[in-house]
Amino acid sequence: MFKAKLFDFQEKHEDALLRKCMDNKEIVLNAPTGSGKTVLACKFIDDYLDENPNTVFLWLCPGAGGLQKQSEETFSEVIAGIRYGDVYSFINETNPNGCVYFINWDKINRSSNIVLQEGEYKDLMSQVRFCHNSDIDIFMIIDEEHKYRETAAEYVSNIDPVHVLRISATTRSEGDEREEIDDDEVIAEGLIASGISINKDLPKAIEEHDNMDDDLILLELANKKRQEIQAEYDKLGLNIRPLVLIQFPTCSEEWIERIENKLEDMGYGPNSGLVTSWFSGKHPDNPEEIQKLDGQYSFLLFKQAIATGWDCPRAKILVKLREGGTHAFNIQTIGRIRRMPERKHYNNDLLDNCYLYTLDEKFKEGLASKPLDSFYTYQYEFKSEAPSFNLIKECLDGNDRYAVNPKAVVEVVRNSMLEECDLDENGILDKHELSVTKGFVFDTKLKTRAFEGTARTTRDMKKLNTIFAGEHEINNHDDGFIIRDAKRKIASAIGIDENISSNALKVLFGPYDGQMSLLSPEEKRYEKENKIFEGMTLREYNAFLVNNRDLLSEIFSTISKDEIGDIEETEIKTMEWSTPKQQYYKQHKKIESTKILEKNVFDKYGDNILLPPNRTLTERVFEDWCERYDPVKWVYKNGDKGDEFFSLVYRVAFRRYNFYPDYIIQLQNDDIWVIEAKGGMTADGQSNNIDKYARNKFDALKIYGEKYPEIKWGFVRAVGNQLYLSNSEWKEDVTDINYWKPIEVFIS
Repeated sequence: MFKAKLFDFQEKHEDALLRKCMDNKEIVLNAPTGSGKTVLACKFIDDYLDENPNTVFLWLCPGAGGLQKQSEETFSEVIAGIRYGDVYSFINETNPNGCVYFINWDKINRSSNIVLQEGEYKDLMSQVRFCHNSDIDIFMIIDEEHKYRETAAEYVSNIDPVHVLRISATTRSEGDEREEIDDDEVIAEGLIASGISINKDLPKAIEEHDNMDDDLILLELANKKRQEIQAEYDKLGLNIRPLVLIQFPTCSEEWIERIENKLEDMGYGPNSGLVTSWFSGKHPDNPEEIQKLDGQYSFLLFKQAIATGWDCPRAKILVKLREGGTHAFNIQTIGRIRRMPERKHYNNDLLDNCYLYTLDEKFKEGLASKPLDSFYTYQYEFKSEAPSFNLIKECLDGNDRYAVNPKAVVEVVRNSMLEECDLDENGILDKHELSVTKGFVFDTKLKTRAFEGTARTTRDMKKLNTIFAGEHEINNHDDGFIIRDAKRKIASAIGIDENISSNALKVLFGPYDGQMSLLSPEEKRYEKENKIFEGMTLREYNAFLVNNRDLLSEIFSTISKDEIGDIEETEIKTMEWSTPKQQYYKQHKKIESTKILEKNVFDKYGDNILLPPNRTLTERVFEDWCERYDPVKWVYKNGDKGDEFFSLVYRVAFRRYNFYPDYIIQLQNDDIWVIEAKGGMTADGQSNNIDKYARNKFDALKIYGEKYPEIKWGFVRAVGNQLYLSNSEWKEDVTDINYWKPIEVFIS
């Protein structure tokens, strides 16, 4: 029995879900955070069981933020008379009919988890088989479906439920039917904020605080807004403590310490009881205080955990220090501050809005709608008569990151920078070349760009175009964190350790240290010979790195395409490999196979796998060619990551990576070919290969072929329906007949 009451819009959508279940196996509910998805789902279960009592519900929830427990508690509050439990309850229940089981993904999704090690997955599937044999229908609810979508598809395939309901504020699936709850419906009922205010008062604050780092200004503005909201709550006699969420990037321990120190300077130190964190391995002492309207905490520091499933309706302000993020990640995170604490508006803009403070210029890019994915993952079984393709695979054992020759970094980066920017080819860069022709900024002021405005919904946030620019004079000491953060990002783009990268940048761009006694004559001479930008002071140099970090990162990220630096290579592991006995492939959910590819080593491998964007044009043409071409006997499509798949090792500038060739085929004469598929040619005759490391991978496969001459190999590219193959040298121009020849020349 349902003990609560739905809002009118919830009743409308719940009725629609029940109707859609009559004719469809899979339904998707897309609804904004704060719309009451969990309560609506509880009412749906209650009504569904009234008409279909011979059903068991498996409700799959992420573990992050305690979502499973939250959902279970909500169910117990609004439903009476329906038994419920967790995954263990389901496994051990002798009669699960008419019950609801809340299953934490972390209990069944991690190979390292003790639950899987003890074999409960097998018991889980045994109970599933018991339900099928006992004519008990299984109905799966997949909560926050965007987060575990692919793994969920595997469980759907294995469990074979009668219905699936996927729920999220950022669904990625199409399903057989969709039910959409619009933001405006939820705003009209007062459940979520009527507006999202972005960077309110930030331009003025940056102008007034010329000597303060911009991220610390965000924190001060957020606290000021928190105090204003608190005062308004107090004026209305409301016992609510507004919560500020502070989101960090990954690998940001120094940034966390910096913000914690700033909070302590503001009077919110570790002993105040007002600041808490939710990081991996570090959770609040009293997590229940986060959800309570008058909870003790005023600031919550986090990275990712809170971006899914959290229910903290007093959260009103988000300081987003994390850069970028996907559509789903950004929408989910903003959703944490949109709930109204008492599920109503106050006719007061200060209280009815929520507040975002961020300097992330790419934030709106992450809000761009992501196309729905119609491909679902299914398990395929290996044919008993197919060959095992016993080969020797290679993979990395260790990390090359710290084994780089620093002088090689200087040489490679110098050559790349000069090639990209030295227009007069005199071996030295000047401000005109870099600023006028490439857009580099030269100034001792750090530039800040962001956007400002108020949006009614997250959808409207993408329309904001009010851009403001702020700046402050760099201070080598006070801005040390920002300078180091820029160096970290540049090092990441090059793919090497930050210390090695920083030393190389200093040699190339930094102020000349010829007078420093710490440098030997040889070191002074080396720095002078390799300097490509002269005359910068230390302040100018640091500002140059900060203001141009994105442009430098873009240039340096291309270094590894053609340049190879000197590294101390760790040993490559070699081991015997054979084809997996089961493998997961994505197939289109709505389009049935019209043809089974009989030469594929897996049973029932159909042409609804060979659809864009699931397969590239070259892959589609190649698999079709193999199926039709008589000399080909068997085809295996390799995975793209994981220990169970065939791999080689390839080199980029200063790192090595595992490479997974696309196909392994066997001919009628028993020859084995390893094939990699790449883009061919556009209509205007240009290469449409998008893999900037194609040459590196080509060379790696060539070396492998030389080691194991019994293995044939080649890269293939499609031009229309004709495939061209090369196994001599990588050439971007697929029309070069000296290197690219019709595949039939090689395989006949």
